[in-house]
Amino acid sequence: MKICIFYTSPKLGDIILQLPFIKAISDNYKTKVTICINKSVNIKKILEDQSYIDMVIENPFRRGKFFILDIMSLSKKLHKKKFNYAFILEKTKGPAIACKLAKISNVYGFGIGSQKYFVHKSFALTKSDLKYNYTVQSTKFLKKFNIEVNFEDNFLFLDRKDKNNFENQYLNLPKPWACFAVDSTEVNRIWPQKNFAELSNNLFEKNLAKTIFVINYENHKKYFEEITKNSKYQNQLVNCKSLNRSQIIHLINMCEYFVGIDSGPSCVAGALNKKTFCIIGPTDVTLPRFKSMKKIISDIYDKRREVGIKRCGDNFAKDDSEVKTISVYKVFDTIVKNL
Repeated sequence: MKICIFYTSPKLGDIILQLPFIKAISDNYKTKVTICINKSVNIKKILEDQSYIDMVIENPFRRGKFFILDIMSLSKKLHKKKFNYAFILEKTKGPAIACKLAKISNVYGFGIGSQKYFVHKSFALTKSDLKYNYTVQSTKFLKKFNIEVNFEDNFLFLDRKDKNNFENQYLNLPKPWACFAVDSTEVNRIWPQKNFAELSNNLFEKNLAKTIFVINYENHKKYFEEITKNSKYQNQLVNCKSLNRSQIIHLINMCEYFVGIDSGPSCVAGALNKKTFCIIGPTDVTLPRFKSMKKIISDIYDKRREVGIKRCGDNFAKDDSEVKTISVYKVFDTIVKNL
């Protein structure tokens, strides 16, 4: 039995959130699975190191004039591997078309929109299911196969040699090590940088950290500089902007604990079973379900937004007014109580 699982989002956090479902399929059929992901995620080796993943196929999944070219290229790769089953953990039609062209006999997907013409209809979700977040959608989908998902598992392990090689370059820095992830592609999620600076001061003064690595991937503004100008301990903060995604994952793994906003790195920390303190802005607190994650929400969090109007997220607040109401004391107190 050869199984391929598809998820096409280019966002790191999105594919990490799907690891519990990928592992559940592997466990159910008692075989390693191949996964097909967006090449922009760029963590192929780490994913292939997982015990439940056999191989990673990368594809650009571009739109417009490149759509047909990418699908034809993918179908050729799939045909060579001779898969028996395909699971598409979303409603996109591209992977479904590629599976049909590759003559995969059993193609399962959410079956919403035009994808329904290329997958088994008896396992399809309904349009109303789009109101729920990605975790709920994938859970509903796998239940149709009587596949249960255990969110208590660990979903991301790193190669020991790679871990040691990465960590060795930082051994001159004093421990304990902590990691901050301070930015996002969506600015409404971002906690103020002056708050991260104050939090770092508190952690240093209580000896809960002696070095803090700061992940800041986006270019909305100079996040690291915003933190250091408000910090009493600038020399104990490490700017990690130059690191690529694989290096960021290794960085999170080597730290004692992680503090960050609701974005890709917080999902990585949860999947690594790292002590994770996630500051939730105007999004859906029920989306990540990793057991090691402590979620910190505002006092004005509105549970009604956990179900969208037409689709997940269409009723999220568009600005950062809510995440700004989460105090430094609340985050610090949560960390102290759980370390």
